[in-house]
Amino acid sequence: MNRSTFLKKLRMTIITTFRWSLALTFLIYGIAKIYPGQFSTGDYIYDSTKDSAMQLAWHFFGYSNTYNLFIAFGEITAALLLVIPKTATLGNIIYLPITVNITILDFCFEIPARSVTTLLTFMSIALLFFEYKKLKRVFFDSPVTAETSIQTGLMKKKVNIQ
Repeated sequence: MNRSTFLKKLRMTIITTFRWSLALTFLIYGIAKIYPGQFSTGDYIYDSTKDSAMQLAWHFFGYSNTYNLFIAFGEITAALLLVIPKTATLGNIIYLPITVNITILDFCFEIPARSVTTLLTFMSIALLFFEYKKLKRVFFDSPVTAETSIQTGLMKKKVNIQ
């Protein structure tokens, strides 16, 4: 096996591993938010002298069942899109802002999952770098316009459509 083939296989292995790791993580967390619920629910009085910042965050997010379902839907959608090769880039574009938000919350509210969410964020960013050429074509290159001539039957004039 030559070096070029090895690097291509290594690249594809890394991409596939990252995609599946990200997808499985969000699928688990998304389902956990639906049933029985990842966050605390019910009546709660926050006492800043006794309770942690994490407890405040957990009760805040647990307050609204609708918001929980919204977060779960976003995580599950990103996970499912990541598993399908043709939609993996879109899934990662959806994934990145969600995981960045979770990482920031983990640091701000002293949630112990900081190392995991930081790793997920860097894996998502790495996947975007692997897709640089594709994303560059979509977002930065000028669109290709095709010129088409149509013969009209009556007047025999050309109509250019751009």
